[in-house]
Amino acid sequence: MRNAFNIRPVLKQLPVRIEAAATYGDRLLLGTANGALLVYRVAEPAKERQLAVTLIETKRAFARRAIEQLEVIKEAGVLICLADGVVTLYDLHTLSDATPLSNTKGANVIAVHTAVDHIDGIPTLVSKLAVHTRRKVVVLEWRDAEFYKSFEYSAADKIAAMQFSSPRLLTLSTAREFLTLQLPEGQWDDLFPADTASLRTLAGGLLSDPSPHGGTGSSSSGHAPTETAGAPSSTPAAASPSSGGGSMWGSWSIGLSGSSGGYKTIIARMPGEKLLLCHEDVGVFINAAGKLCRQDYSDPMAFARSPKGITYTSSYVVAISQSSSSAAGATNEHPSASSGSPAQKFNVEVRNIGTQAPVQSLYLPEEEPTQVFNGSGGKQVWAFGPHTVWRLMPVPIQQQVEDVLKAGQYDEASSLVAQSDNILEAEKDELTLKIRWLRARWLFREQAQYEEALGEFSELGATPTEAIALCPERISGDLAEEFSDSESGDSGMGPVSSSKPESSPDLDAAAKRTEQTKTNAKAKANANANAKAKQVVWKDALFALMRYLTEHRRWLQQAISINKRELEYVVRVLDDDDDDDDDNDDDNDDDGDDREDEGAKGRAGDAVGVESTDSTERSSYGSDSLPHVRLKRLRFSLERMKIPVAAMAQVVDTTLLKVYLECSPGLLGPLLRVKNHCDVEQSERLLLEHKRYSELVDLYHGKGLYRNALQLLQSRGKAADGGALQGTYPTVRYLLRLPADQFELVLEYVRWPLQNDRTSTQSQGAAADEDAASASSNEDWPDGASVVSMVFADDRPAAEAFPRARVASFLRQISSKLVVQYLAYVFDEWDDPAPALHDDMVAAYLDLVGSTHDSVPAQAVLEEEQQHEPHSRQGLQQFLRTSRHYSPERALARLPDDGLFEERALVLSRLGRHQQALSLLVFSVAKPVLAEQYCTDNVGSCADVFVLLLKVLVSDPPADVVDNEAQLIRAERTPSPTDSGRDPAAQIERIRRDTHRRFAGHLVSTHHRHIPAPQALRLLPSDMEFTHDMFRYLRGQFCALDQDMRAGSVIRSLRVAEDLQARRHLRTLQSSSVVVSETRTCPQCLKRIGAGTAFAVVPSRRKGTAPAVVHYSCWQRHSVLPPRGPTV
Repeated sequence: MRNAFNIRPVLKQLPVRIEAAATYGDRLLLGTANGALLVYRVAEPAKERQLAVTLIETKRAFARRAIEQLEVIKEAGVLICLADGVVTLYDLHTLSDATPLSNTKGANVIAVHTAVDHIDGIPTLVSKLAVHTRRKVVVLEWRDAEFYKSFEYSAADKIAAMQFSSPRLLTLSTAREFLTLQLPEGQWDDLFPADTASLRTLAGGLLSDPSPHGGTGSSSSGHAPTETAGAPSSTPAAASPSSGGGSMWGSWSIGLSGSSGGYKTIIARMPGEKLLLCHEDVGVFINAAGKLCRQDYSDPMAFARSPKGITYTSSYVVAISQSSSSAAGATNEHPSASSGSPAQKFNVEVRNIGTQAPVQSLYLPEEEPTQVFNGSGGKQVWAFGPHTVWRLMPVPIQQQVEDVLKAGQYDEASSLVAQSDNILEAEKDELTLKIRWLRARWLFREQAQYEEALGEFSELGATPTEAIALCPERISGDLAEEFSDSESGDSGMGPVSSSKPESSPDLDAAAKRTEQTKTNAKAKANANANAKAKQVVWKDALFALMRYLTEHRRWLQQAISINKRELEYVVRVLDDDDDDDDDNDDDNDDDGDDREDEGAKGRAGDAVGVESTDSTERSSYGSDSLPHVRLKRLRFSLERMKIPVAAMAQVVDTTLLKVYLECSPGLLGPLLRVKNHCDVEQSERLLLEHKRYSELVDLYHGKGLYRNALQLLQSRGKAADGGALQGTYPTVRYLLRLPADQFELVLEYVRWPLQNDRTSTQSQGAAADEDAASASSNEDWPDGASVVSMVFADDRPAAEAFPRARVASFLRQISSKLVVQYLAYVFDEWDDPAPALHDDMVAAYLDLVGSTHDSVPAQAVLEEEQQHEPHSRQGLQQFLRTSRHYSPERALARLPDDGLFEERALVLSRLGRHQQALSLLVFSVAKPVLAEQYCTDNVGSCADVFVLLLKVLVSDPPADVVDNEAQLIRAERTPSPTDSGRDPAAQIERIRRDTHRRFAGHLVSTHHRHIPAPQALRLLPSDMEFTHDMFRYLRGQFCALDQDMRAGSVIRSLRVAEDLQARRHLRTLQSSSVVVSETRTCPQCLKRIGAGTAFAVVPSRRKGTAPAVVHYSCWQRHSVLPPRGPTV
């Protein structure tokens, strides 16, 4: 309960009895029991003025008898008076020119309505007056302030109350049921019974059919309307339309005569074209179409007592009722209106229209009120009794909001602000935002409804810092708040504090210690239990905050993707002016309350005490103009500010990291491995405290601190408790993530994995458990080849962009084998033709092969190759054979003179020195088969290469060639007794000569096509044995010669035939002719073909048609068929 109105009597102890009242503009009209009309001027409170009511006119013989009801149609300038069972119309401005309506005799209730109606598609201001007389309803209509016509509708039952739902629908009530009358058709429809049980059932939504007596479309009792042409029986005087402003309901009021002893049915108008249909203490709402408002009002309006009169403001329903018999000896206390206790003393009840919650109960001690009505479209609320008039002055909306917020009723506060029309729209929007803001904070701190609270912050456009500040300091950091919106200050998340109860002074010391010990133990147990419970709630808050920040992070990333620098947020700004009058109460009594206004019989002297939930907020409304409003919870403003996206992203990401560390560490990696805006210093400190080294590496990498990351990886890799970062593999894996511009850093930190591989390999050889050490090395300590293949020989763009010469030079410092591995990948995958790299490859191979000398016997060479790098020489030979980009001169200079003869031969072949290369293969390598293969490989580039080999075979070894063949023959030769006395050298030469001659025969017989007979016969020695190989060679030569002769004969015959065919075609062409005269034109360009112009004759495509003659240039542009030849 709170203060919504401060009520005060403005007129009291009047000498006449008040029966009806109405208001319009600044006029208050009172109808009395003796037929007099009192006209008062109402001066609204202003800055230097209080509320004043002044009697300006008294119409003593206004009616012959008591005035039962007064109504005003300000738009038509008409005052309607119901007295003595007859309705009389008066000019509103002069209160004269009475026009009684003869067809309204026996009237007991009237209703008026003014609204804009579309007639034939034209907006028209329509005012209507409905009068119930003896078994009929008379409706008078004004259009645009001019009387239009009247209608009459028969009614079967007596009408107790009626109001217009809309210009075309009239809602009525009998003693048994509620009805509607459609205008102007005159169709009566039943709504529902007028009893409490039916209203409760209907409002509860338990009946599917809103009409218990049948469908709403059935006509109950009524006839076609009787139209009165022109004017009523007594034509009212022409009334000028009102010149005053205000809403269409500014002149609406209600007045009923006296108070009935029993319950009565009330139909009261509500805001938004709604009606409240009330019977006893239950009411339901219907809309302008006569349908129940089920969506807006799911429950019935239940009053504490059965009201005698009901009116409304924009936010409240105000009802008056008969106070209980125990209300004698009234006081100014405010009991609850909902308990229904007979000890309650009130006769004015205020309820919220939207929430239907009780707001305030007021007791009027002067006398029982008989009716309540409003004015100025619900902005003024009046009540009157037999001799007293009260004015209900609304408490400022800000103060009402403060009271509601103090009670924690945020929905009530929102409803109050939304319905209020006493403040500007800008202020209403501001108050609504503040209430939603405070409600979100309250939900988060007090109710543990984190999802709803954070969703509210999102809808308000609040900065994420507002939600972050509600968390403990370990999450919010510098944003942590040290205050709460609640008076208790308990945020629901803070540490649990225990209080020690005071010991009784009558206890002795031992009893005090025992009691204190028990109390402390109990408090500690309660604190532990509360801490565990709050830990669970705290986890829920963290998860809700995590989802909220994640969603906001997506929004920030979208803004960053479109290069948006600033975003607009709603920011809470605390007011700087801390009022010094917090200790002052709001009850400022005005000294002028007891003064009487001029001409008034009585005025409100002392303010009536108003019950309130806060004694400091009790006010007499003596200073009606500007009451002091003290705001606590609303002492801040919400401003829209533009905040840099980068700054907000840093706060969001850093807080997300803290939240992940608390409740979901597994999400740290996905946050830090992508582009983020975490604060490096805070994040580094937190990750080190929680020993999240892998995530710290990701943070360094995302911020471009590559050296920091590598230093951390190296230190943790060498540590015994390195965990997941132990060994060189994490460092190697991280090097793969570095961009190409960090090449120097890669070279600096890849050395450790490459060198550590050699060290660990040596230590593993000395270890006892070689298998376990090898497994550990393979997993955490990869070998050098694996490191090179991952860091340098990889298809990453960064690896491809590395300076390859520098990589090769760096790897040569570690191992030549790594150089070969890297350059082989460069040539195979990237096809790099750089000669320097190919030369480096040759040098690396030579470093691997070493100084293997081929001067030893061939068998020793083979054994040495098997002992040393056999694959290195094969790789070198393959590279020398396939590569076309290395420098043969440099490669030849690097080769030793007394070894690597096969490699030298391959290099000499690149230089075109085939005879020297063949001499090496025959005499130094002692493998004629290799020489034969050499000739096969190079016959395309040198046609006489086989002849050169034959020449080498039949010649002695050159002086500059190492003769390993002789040494090999000497080693393989087995001495015999017959060799005594013979020269060993001569014998070795004889063996070599025989071997070479046999191979020469094999060579000429196998490759006779590449060895011409004239050259071979000149080279072969005369004493060479004519073997079967020689026979095959000569036969092949003869066959080849015969084949060449036959082929030549065929070619000559074909050439003769071709010549004859060409001659025949030439004669055919020469036999045809065309005539080019001076007037002949080209069919392509339509220009004349003059003398000396090149032209072409194009054969016609159609048989029997003469060929066309065109310019030669035209034929070239549009050629389809070949011409017969250009002619000049």
